[in-house]
Amino acid sequence: MSLLSVAILNFAYGQKDSLSQKSIEEVVVTGQYTTQSIKKSLYKVDVISSDDIKRMAVNNVAEVLSQSLNILIVPEKNTGDSKANIMGLGADYTKVLVDNIPVVGDTGLGSNIDLTKLSLDNIERIEIVKGSMGVEFGNNAVAGVINIITKKNSKKKWNIRGFVQEETVGKEYDWVDYGKGRHIQSLGISHNISDKWYTDLSINRNDFQGFWGNNQGKNYFQQDNRRGYEWQPKEQWNPTFLVRFAGKRTQFFYKADYLMEEINFYNPLLVPKDLGAGERTYTGADRDYFTQRMLHHLNVQTEIFKKTKFTGDFSYQKQSRKKEDYLFDVPAIKEISRDDKTTYYQAETFYSRGTISNFLNSEKANVQLGYEGDYTKGFAGMDTGKFDNNNVVNNVLNLSVFASAEFDLSSNWFLRPGIRMNFSDTFETKPNFSLVLKKGINEQSEFRAIIGSANKNPTFEELFTFLVDSNHNIQGNSDLKPENSYSGMLYYSLFSKPESPYKWSVDISSLYLQTRDRIELAITNEQPLQYRYINVDSYESWLNTISGKISNKNFGLNLGFSVLGRMMDLNQSQDDKYQYSPEVNASAYYNLLQTKTSFAIYYKGVGKTYRITEDKSLGVTQYILARQNAFSLMDASISQKIWKDHFTLTVGVRNIFDISDVRNDVSGSTGGAHATTGAAERMFYGRSYFGRFNFNF
Repeated sequence: MSLLSVAILNFAYGQKDSLSQKSIEEVVVTGQYTTQSIKKSLYKVDVISSDDIKRMAVNNVAEVLSQSLNILIVPEKNTGDSKANIMGLGADYTKVLVDNIPVVGDTGLGSNIDLTKLSLDNIERIEIVKGSMGVEFGNNAVAGVINIITKKNSKKKWNIRGFVQEETVGKEYDWVDYGKGRHIQSLGISHNISDKWYTDLSINRNDFQGFWGNNQGKNYFQQDNRRGYEWQPKEQWNPTFLVRFAGKRTQFFYKADYLMEEINFYNPLLVPKDLGAGERTYTGADRDYFTQRMLHHLNVQTEIFKKTKFTGDFSYQKQSRKKEDYLFDVPAIKEISRDDKTTYYQAETFYSRGTISNFLNSEKANVQLGYEGDYTKGFAGMDTGKFDNNNVVNNVLNLSVFASAEFDLSSNWFLRPGIRMNFSDTFETKPNFSLVLKKGINEQSEFRAIIGSANKNPTFEELFTFLVDSNHNIQGNSDLKPENSYSGMLYYSLFSKPESPYKWSVDISSLYLQTRDRIELAITNEQPLQYRYINVDSYESWLNTISGKISNKNFGLNLGFSVLGRMMDLNQSQDDKYQYSPEVNASAYYNLLQTKTSFAIYYKGVGKTYRITEDKSLGVTQYILARQNAFSLMDASISQKIWKDHFTLTVGVRNIFDISDVRNDVSGSTGGAHATTGAAERMFYGRSYFGRFNFNF
């Protein structure tokens, strides 16, 4: 497997799932009929284990994936959001799931998700499948799927866990005044009420005090545009609750997850105010942003008609983003006035998915039939400035039915065809297909060939934007049709014998992806200049990867190398040349078993490349080519277990090479809507140090 963190193999944290006693690295659920051994999975699933997450001492999904091969985490310093790009495509093209259901976001269900809003408390593993997965996961699963699996059981009658973490933000840190750095706390309690009932309650707090950089903070009142922060302060609270029942034939769990986030923006432009008697003060028009997200999830697994298995998921989710403006007297350090909160984005979703399988009385064949549906009510406010001073409310109903079959052919050949039909009250009906072929060559090697398709629905901005003034004429298009994608993958794997004391594997893969009818902001009239979102572009990418790992009970090593080629036809200007970008990652750990000390190091190098990036300089999102300089990331940590493993102390350093500015050039294709050049952008805030104290009873 090509992910950096898959190398960390430690079976001490094995959990008892609903099927049998297995270590968490051995089972997967993404794209499977039921939870099963990763060796039996027909899809190639990359797994990041909870052990590696603990060694990295990270706190959200974005931080975990930042070291992963072929996944680029793109941060936004103003909003604090971080999103995943796979195969060179933006976050709209990757489906993000929690326990197999898509997560609600600002612009859609499961897509364009801010990964910093997904905490890692009680996470069992993260599973990743690359390529178009439309049959299994529906709309927007174009470049791949990220599935976050939470723990739902414990060996202990009672378990109390938690941690306290202090971290610098670059060189900035202040524990006494609490005005700099990052301060994180977590507490969780779980209880096995009986052999069948289990419950868990947890709460996490992440207080990021902002990155000052060249700025001077919120109380600075010189008129030189240096007030405020380069990266805005952000605080998150994330309480969760889980209850699970596990009977002989029926299991279910209910999970509630709530997120509260506040981001503080301090305006660098100050306005002088005359107080009389020769005195004056300075005021700032500041703003607070608030995000609230609640997720309710009921999962039911049961057997009907003796062997037939039914799995049903039912979810209600809601996310709202609000802003609150206020006037701040900076020298006096007090508020003068504060407006009411106003909502500028909101999405409310009812979601359900159900499957039945194992109803054939055959050892050689299995069939899965399923449905998936979601009803989403979306709101975009006039405060965004994109909708002609109108609030836009739109309801979308999506329904789909799908079917697939697994065949165990002779001589270790396995075949899985699949098809899905997507129906919508807004978009035209679209089919998706998939075909998986797996060959177990011998006990130490296997081969996979996978083809698949997926669709991407238009976003709110692409459908409804109406920004017309003296400087702009940019319009959405309610007649847009979904984009289509197709992918083909080849995998070959070599691995050690099960009884070998050294576990090793080598994976070689090649993945081709094409999207058609890409939605772009294109020029529709030269005089006067007008833009409109239309289906016009195409995109191709070709990813070749080789990776290897080796481990035993006290050490592990992982190496990966890939080359991603991309060919883009942006803004109706054909560029028939592939742009290639190399990438490498490596990780290593070593455990001193006698002292229970663990050392870990992680490296990722990204070569110079062109990629599709968002540009909002016209007031709405458009996609242009951005040249990104090469950069390298390295993290390291040391962990020490104390007092019967009840306590763990971890210290480490992130971004050892002290990387900050990366992107250095943005240029639109010929005939494009917009072009800028030569501006560097800060993607990181430099080298940081952290210390973390875990407890577990």
